[in-house]
Amino acid sequence: MSSARSRSPLVVRGNAAPERPATDCNPLVRHREPDEVMLHTDHMRVDPAYREALRAAGLDRVAHVLGRTDGRVAAWSRTTETLYVPSPGDRPGFFVKRYYYGDWSRRLRGALRGTFVGAHRGLAEYRLLREMRHLGLPAVRPVACGTRRVGHFVVASFLVTEEVPGARNMTSWASDVQAGRLVLPIATRRAIGRRLARQVARMHAAGFAHGQLFWRNTLIRFDLVGQPEFFFLDVRPRRGGRRMARRPRWWLFELAHLAASALPFSTRTERLRFLHEYYGARRLSPDFKEHYREIDRLTRRWLAHEQKRIRMNDLFEKWNRDLLAETGGTGKTDTPSAGPMEPHS
Repeated sequence: MSSARSRSPLVVRGNAAPERPATDCNPLVRHREPDEVMLHTDHMRVDPAYREALRAAGLDRVAHVLGRTDGRVAAWSRTTETLYVPSPGDRPGFFVKRYYYGDWSRRLRGALRGTFVGAHRGLAEYRLLREMRHLGLPAVRPVACGTRRVGHFVVASFLVTEEVPGARNMTSWASDVQAGRLVLPIATRRAIGRRLARQVARMHAAGFAHGQLFWRNTLIRFDLVGQPEFFFLDVRPRRGGRRMARRPRWWLFELAHLAASALPFSTRTERLRFLHEYYGARRLSPDFKEHYREIDRLTRRWLAHEQKRIRMNDLFEKWNRDLLAETGGTGKTDTPSAGPMEPHS
């Protein structure tokens, strides 16, 4: 990853008609009104250190980002999609997360949530990831964000982050371990729990709430000596301020997010060890026991939702593996990183 010093982001604005995408599968195109092409306004914020790299990757204009159809689909939902776009040469690629507000009902809901006069989703997450990095927390690097508005209503927004080479989201990685596609030594398994607990504790000690701290929003990779590294992404914007020190025990919600993600892949003993490491506790104090009961209650609230997301993630990963097999494994892929894990023979 680049280590350029932080500078004021470059802002690009425009209202020219965009290049029409080559496909009608783009939700923005599908729901566009006939006269909207001439009425829209584009706005893009770019980290100056990445200006040339984004231009080389074809991601230097709002029309280019929203109209991009080639690349590997990394995630998808009804209103969002994330596309992996490789960079020329040996540079890390980029992940483009696009939010669509395809009809006026969604645009009005977005306006009521603050996008009419405030930050759109792409900009809000861009700022939060920069804040995390400023606090010394391991987060993916945001390099650009932008929006397209019609009559000041947001019709699409996006966030561009730099690839973390060799990293995968923890849900995909844990599914491979569970299915036997990867073998994980016990010592490495315990090191992962310890290091993740310490990273989360450091984030919470800094007063920062992630908002949706599930395994699917945490990347894992291994360094040259086989130690696990973590990078957080998909930070959720919150209305009424980001720091949550006034909300009692807000960190328990995030520990419950992690527990709901970990439940299918871990034992009760491993989850207890995680909490011991997070709290720095050597014994089960009354406060610790009370927190554990509260986390367990909150975990049950999130469990059905997270199990559904894990199933969707598994289906998406299978689709990507099948696609990779059909294309002969060409191009960059979200493959397991080299480290203390070994493919299962």
